[in-house]
Amino acid sequence: MYYDIVKNELTNFIEKYQKNPFEFLTEYDLQSYLYFKIFDNFEKNNIKIKIETTDDDKSVRIFNPSKIIEINPTRREYSAFDGFDIAIIDNENIEKKLSGYWHQLLKIAIEIKYHRSSMGNSVNKLIKGFEKDINKLTTYDKRIDNSNFYGIAILFIQNNSDKKESELEEKFNDGYTKVNNISKNLFRNKISSFIVTKKYIYLKNT
Repeated sequence: MYYDIVKNELTNFIEKYQKNPFEFLTEYDLQSYLYFKIFDNFEKNNIKIKIETTDDDKSVRIFNPSKIIEINPTRREYSAFDGFDIAIIDNENIEKKLSGYWHQLLKIAIEIKYHRSSMGNSVNKLIKGFEKDINKLTTYDKRIDNSNFYGIAILFIQNNSDKKESELEEKFNDGYTKVNNISKNLFRNKISSFIVTKKYIYLKNT
């Protein structure tokens, strides 16, 4: 169910973006909106995880004497070491450890990049930042070696002209495949990478 929730919300999110890219003016707008939609879906389905922390800090015992913390699995800038834009804690691999609620394994991590063509940055520079997100997800996957984990990197490009859209289309002819939506392509590979423009969705070839 975790994967289905993320897949549905992400598909709807991209559709909304493509209808009106100017609804989102900053990277934070994109991240915050998607985070809330996923978080809210888990809330509506009453999906929670229980983390029994071994932390002996007094502040933890004051707020929760049982040390069992019940939370929505959807997090922002999580974990404390990796700081993914949006993260879903793995409910099948809950660990007891010091401050356990900060360092749980992830089932899904999403990294979001955003670019306005009007800002004038080169596409090559843009792609480098996107590839850093892909490498970040890949590095995490190799480090934790968790079969439940899937990473998603998305680059949203806000174009202000058909000419720039055509230039991007030519740029992404190599190394990318156009897809109608991402729902059929999510969770096929451990790391999925997409570029979203006003007109198209480009899937990065593995």
